[in-house]
Amino acid sequence: MEQFFPSYILLFTYSTIAAVLFAAAFFFISNVSRIVVSVLLIVGTICFYLEGVPISIAMLGFGENTNLLSLFLLIPLIGTFMSTGGYLSALKEKVQEMEQKGGRHPYRLSYMLTASMGIILNYGSMAIVKRMAEESFTAYRDKRLSLNIMRAFGFCMLWSPYFVNVGLVLVLFDLSWFDIGLYVIILAVIYLVISYFLFAQIKFPEDPVVSNKGREKGKKLSQSLTPLYMFSITLIALSFLLDFLLPVNMLTVVSLLALVFPFIWAAASRLLRYYIYDVAEQVQNSFLKIKNELAVFISAGFFGMALSYTEAGTVISGWLFQASFGSVYLLSMFIVTVAIALAQIGIHPVIIIIGIGSSLSPEKFGVSPEYMAIVLLLAWTAATQMSPFSGQVLMTSRLMNQPPTAIIRQNYKFAILSAALLTTTLYFFRLAGWI
Repeated sequence: MEQFFPSYILLFTYSTIAAVLFAAAFFFISNVSRIVVSVLLIVGTICFYLEGVPISIAMLGFGENTNLLSLFLLIPLIGTFMSTGGYLSALKEKVQEMEQKGGRHPYRLSYMLTASMGIILNYGSMAIVKRMAEESFTAYRDKRLSLNIMRAFGFCMLWSPYFVNVGLVLVLFDLSWFDIGLYVIILAVIYLVISYFLFAQIKFPEDPVVSNKGREKGKKLSQSLTPLYMFSITLIALSFLLDFLLPVNMLTVVSLLALVFPFIWAAASRLLRYYIYDVAEQVQNSFLKIKNELAVFISAGFFGMALSYTEAGTVISGWLFQASFGSVYLLSMFIVTVAIALAQIGIHPVIIIIGIGSSLSPEKFGVSPEYMAIVLLLAWTAATQMSPFSGQVLMTSRLMNQPPTAIIRQNYKFAILSAALLTTTLYFFRLAGWI
C-alpha cells in the first residue's frame, strides 16, 4: 500500500514492525551472523548520531529492506500452490516417463529443470529437483548432480525478477527490469555455456553411482502438464506486463502477484479451501525459515540508509577510483573480487551491494546506472557461488550431505572463471556503446 500511496504513518509502522522482527530474530541466528548484524547496527547508529539524524527518521532504516523481505515471505506461496494443485506431482510423473523411455541425460535434465523452475520457485527448486532425481533417475552420481543443480540455480540469479538480488539492484538504481533485461539474459546464456563445458570437471573423490534400476516402472502419466504451463506462463507474463504498466518497481509487482495470483488461480481451480489450509501451515513456520534473512537484510537496510546521510560515498568513490587507476574494467573486477572475498568470512552480499549501491554514483565513474546495476548483480551471483554461508551452498551441502568447504573446492574454478568472463563481456557491451 505504501508503494502506491506514500504515507509516513505506514512507513513508520512497518519500520517499527521490522525492528521488532530484527530483535526477535537476533536470538535465533548463528554467532557469525549475530556479530555481522551487530556491527552493522552499531556503525549505522553511530552514523545517524554523528549526522544529527532524528530518531524518528533513523527508525525508518529498519524498514528500508522490507520490500526485499517480502520476496522471501511471499514467493514460497507460489510453490505452495503448485504443490496443492498437483502441478509438481504431474511434473515428477513426466520426468519418470521420460526416464523410462531412455536416452535422457540425468545431469542435463536436472540442470534444465532447476533453471526453469528456479525462475519462480527460488531455493525451493533445488530441493524439488533433487527429490525428483532420487525418485525418477535410474543411475547418476549424487554429488555431481547436486553441484550441477546449484550451478543451474546461479543461472536464474542472473536475470529472474523473482530473485532478491535482481530486485535489489533495480531498486538501488531506480531501474525497470526492461532496462537491463536483454543484457542479463545474454550473460545468463553465456553462464549456461560455461556450465556445459566445465561440467566434466566435477569429480568428487567419493561419488559412487546411485542405481535405481530395480525400481518399479512408474504408471503412465495421469496428470496433464497443461495447467502447470498455463499457470507459469500467465504468472511470468503478468509480471513483465505490470512492470511495464505500473509506476512501481518489479520487486513490488512480483511480491503482489505472489500474494494475490495463487489465491485467484486456486479459486478458479476450485482448490481455494485446500490452498488456504496449506498456506496457514506454511505461515506458522515462516519466521524460523527466514530468521537469518530477517536479521541480515533489516540490519543491512539500516546500515545502508545511515551511509546515505554521510560523506562515505565521496570517500569510497575516490578510494575505488584510485584503486582501479581510473579504469572502469578494473573497477568492475575489483567490486566482484571484494564481494567474493568478503563472502568467505560470512559477510552477506546484500551488505556489500547495499553499501556500494548506497555510496557510489555511477556518473562519477562515467558509467550508466544499468552498467553498475549489472556489475553488482554479477558480484552477488559470484559471491554466493563461493561462500560457505550462502543459501544455495548450504542447501547443496544438505542435499549431498557434505560440508560447504567440499562444495566450494569443487566449484571455485567455475565461479571465478564465470565471474571473470561475464564481467569482461559486460565491459565489451559498454565499449560497443550498448550500455
